[in-house]
Amino acid sequence: MLALLLVLPQFLAEFHLFQLCLIAGTALIVLGLVVVTGLAGQISLAQSAFAALGAYGATVLAVSAGIPLWAGIVVTALATGGLGYLLGLMTLRVAGHYLALATMAVTAIVQLALIHSDAITGGAAGLAVPPFGLFGLELTTGRQLYYVIVPSAALFFLAVERLLNSHYGRAFAAIRQSETAAEAMGLDVLRYKAAAFGASAFLGALGGGLLAPLSSYLDPAQFGITQSVYYLAVAVVGGMASPLGAIVGSAVFVLLPDLLQGFQTYLGLVFALLLLGFIVLRPNGLASLSIARLRSWPRRAKPELTP
Repeated sequence: MLALLLVLPQFLAEFHLFQLCLIAGTALIVLGLVVVTGLAGQISLAQSAFAALGAYGATVLAVSAGIPLWAGIVVTALATGGLGYLLGLMTLRVAGHYLALATMAVTAIVQLALIHSDAITGGAAGLAVPPFGLFGLELTTGRQLYYVIVPSAALFFLAVERLLNSHYGRAFAAIRQSETAAEAMGLDVLRYKAAAFGASAFLGALGGGLLAPLSSYLDPAQFGITQSVYYLAVAVVGGMASPLGAIVGSAVFVLLPDLLQGFQTYLGLVFALLLLGFIVLRPNGLASLSIARLRSWPRRAKPELTP
C-alpha cells in the first residue's frame, strides 16, 4: 500500500492529484466526526469551526510570525485539540439536540470572529495562504502537496483504526451504547466524552490546515454552519461507524460534482436526496457494504474425508 501511494502521482494528471488531496484532507476532517459521533455517540456540528481554526491559525502564524506553514499546522492542530477538550468539558454536560445547538453556536462564534477580526484574518475579504515550504522547497501544485497531505491522512487513519481496539475505543463504544451503564462500570463519562471531542477538534484542525495551501485562499464564508452540515452528510453517506466511511463519503462528495457537470444547478438537491436516501435505506453508509462483503467472502472449503 505504501509503495502504491508513492508511485501513484507518476500515473495521474495534476487535476486528479488535486482531487485526491481534496479527498484526503476532507476525509481527515470527517474522521474527527467518526470519532466523536460514530464512536462516542456525541452529536457535533462544530467540525467546520475546527477546520477554520486549523486553516486560519496556521496561515496567520506564517504571515504574522514567519513560522513555517507545516509547523503552524502542527501547533494549531494541537492547540485546537486542547480547546476542543475544554469545550467538551463545558458543553458535553448536555445531550441530544441541546448538544447539537451548543456545537452549532461554537461554529457561528468562530465564523463571526473570523469576519470581524480584519487586522488578523483579513475579515470578510479573506486571507491569502503562503506556499507550503518544506526543506527549502515551495510546494504549490497538487502533485507536490500530494506527498504531504495523503501520507499525513493515511497516518492518522491508521491511528484511529488502532484506537478502535484500544481501551479508549472500548470506552467510547460503552458510552455510545449507554452512558448510565458506562458510569456504573466506573468510567469517567465526561472525561472520555471530552477526549473524543478533543480528538475530533485535533483532526478537524489538522485537515483544515492541510487543505489551506491546496486552496491558496481562505474565505470565512467557507467555514459556516452549512459546511458543518456538509461534513456530517459526508460521514452519514460514507458510514459514521468506520474510518473507511470518511474516505468513501469524501470521495463521493468530491467526485460527484464533476460527474454531474450538466446538473450543477440541481447539485444541492442531488446531495439532499442522496443524504435522505442513505438515512432511510442505508443508515450505516457505503462503508458497511464493503465491510459486509469482506465478512461474507467465501472461504475455501476444507476437503471432506471419505471413508
